[in-house]
Amino acid sequence: MKRLRQHVTFKSIAGIVLLLVLFSTIVSIIGYRTFTNALLDQYAEGAFLTAQTAAELVDADRLDEYAQSGGTTPAYMDVWNRMDHLCNTSGSTFIYVIVPDRSDYGHITFLFSTIDHDSSYTKYDFGFVRETTNDEYREKYRALYDLAADRELVIRDKGNIETGSHITAMIGLKGSDGQVKGILCVQRQMDVLAAERNTFLNKVALALVGLLLLVIAGQGVYLHRVLLRPLNLVTEEAARFPRENRAAAQKLREVIRNKDEIGQLADSIDRMEEQIETYITDITRITAERERISTELSLATRIQAAFVPHIFPPFPNRPEFDLYASMDPAKEVGGDFYDFFLIDEDHLCLVMADVSGKGVPAALFMMVSKIILQSCAMLGQSPAEILTKTNEAICSNNQEGMFVTVWLGILEISTGKLTAANAGHEYPVLKAADGSFALYKDRHGLVIGGMSGVRYRAYELQLTPGAKLFVYTDGVPEATNAQNELFGTDRMIAALNEDASAGPEDILKNVRRSVDDFVQEAEQFDDLTMLCLEYKGPQAQPARELTVEAAVENIPAVTEFLEAELDAVGCPMKAKMQLTMAVDEIMANIAQYAYAPGTGPVTLRFAFEEATRTATLTFLDKGMPYDPLQREDPDVSLSAEDRPIGGLGIYLVKKTMDHVAYEYKYSQNVLTIQKTV
Repeated sequence: MKRLRQHVTFKSIAGIVLLLVLFSTIVSIIGYRTFTNALLDQYAEGAFLTAQTAAELVDADRLDEYAQSGGTTPAYMDVWNRMDHLCNTSGSTFIYVIVPDRSDYGHITFLFSTIDHDSSYTKYDFGFVRETTNDEYREKYRALYDLAADRELVIRDKGNIETGSHITAMIGLKGSDGQVKGILCVQRQMDVLAAERNTFLNKVALALVGLLLLVIAGQGVYLHRVLLRPLNLVTEEAARFPRENRAAAQKLREVIRNKDEIGQLADSIDRMEEQIETYITDITRITAERERISTELSLATRIQAAFVPHIFPPFPNRPEFDLYASMDPAKEVGGDFYDFFLIDEDHLCLVMADVSGKGVPAALFMMVSKIILQSCAMLGQSPAEILTKTNEAICSNNQEGMFVTVWLGILEISTGKLTAANAGHEYPVLKAADGSFALYKDRHGLVIGGMSGVRYRAYELQLTPGAKLFVYTDGVPEATNAQNELFGTDRMIAALNEDASAGPEDILKNVRRSVDDFVQEAEQFDDLTMLCLEYKGPQAQPARELTVEAAVENIPAVTEFLEAELDAVGCPMKAKMQLTMAVDEIMANIAQYAYAPGTGPVTLRFAFEEATRTATLTFLDKGMPYDPLQREDPDVSLSAEDRPIGGLGIYLVKKTMDHVAYEYKYSQNVLTIQKTV
């Protein structure tokens, strides 16, 4: 079981399962709450609509007359019969009218009380007096009578409730003088809400279990076939080659047929083994021929130069960062090397290393070290784990006692988080977005190849857009002039800050120029390798758009387009409903009025800013100029019958969106709405 837990497949599947469970839990909680709130809002609105309808049956100015009638007069019974019919056709449990004791609102008197005939509860008799249920009810009664609120809602779904979990919608019955004469209440049970919530939870649980089983099975097969087996072959060959110093009889490319980076790595190892084997053979054969030695060393220089990334810009389609590096060996070949590569679309690995010694041995050790580092990094491990695995691989057969210092960092491109580890290498240099370059004295571990069993520790840095990272080998601060003076880190920092706002390539040129000016005619003693990264931050997604004819029947197509875009950015359900409602209202207005009595095109343009989680929707039409935001907001305190028709839709848009703007330019109406999701 212990060996199983140490296996990469187990760790990968376990990690994915844990992330999936965490993600599903978060989504379930958010969905559950959103689902519950939406249902609860629907319940409440239904109850208030019923209450408003019931209030129209009761003449508030006659409540005193009803109270004195004893509940038997024809007028009273007519109101009661219609209220009872409404109760039994609206899905309500109770509809009743009460008059609270206004001295302290501690008691209420029932004037009307109806009940759903299919329920197991009993209604209150006319004139029945009972204590107010609790302080919440008392305060809501007071708010209605004091005209502090037009309506109130009580939700009771916790504790011991004699009539079960329910909601109660209350509105004040106002007389002709505008004062509240009584309170009309509508009670609805929450049985359906509870059943829907349970159904939702059951579906989520079943989906999660099924997805977990599918992920475990599929990921296990995928990792073994596509990743682990080829990487094991690559690692074994990388360890065998420095031990035997000869190319394998069967090429890795004949065994590994992947078309991805692993296949390219296998092909590179095959080529490297062939080239190095040829190089060693040629060196042995031309020991007595200095000119041929020089030729072969020149070949090795090209091999080594080709073995590190040398095409700049290396990632022209990734505007989130800029990168430049240079390597100048002290001899024909050297032990310094840098490397950078994308582990996946969101993680960039950076390596700066310095092998002990000079010349061909250092170059060979450099290439092997580079391959092992990249192989471990492509497994998705942390910087500390990569250095630990590399150290174990090199120490397993390091008869010459060579070692390599390594600084390795992995940048999460979307967030700017840089996770790094240092194996005896030089301190990195950092520049904040609004600052200057300065040394960052990180914690050092033992050099790679120094001793087996070493465990390295990682640390994290947060890069903001505009920040820069400079890593280098000791050949920069230890460059020596004719007087045996060292260039030093102070001169290096000064050279970096000579033009701190410059791009990575110019920054490296400034440092190299300062080193050359300092060293002048003195011989270069050590390899000089540098790398500079500028983090520019995540870029906004390009806008997407849909153009349709401005007609009501095309609204569903526009809504479908918007929902697909919102789903792609992980928009929560509540914000999604608000945005689709806003689109429906705006499209309906454009369809009805923009080109009347004809028709014309309308374009919806969608853009999303990931950093601020802001969705921007722009509506463009070439209809007659019209600014809907200039229309006066409707008085929502009035009833539907008393409120003038129109204006409610754009009012709801303004209330639910974070920003709404209109302008007329280029002969187009341009209406823009924004929502942070």
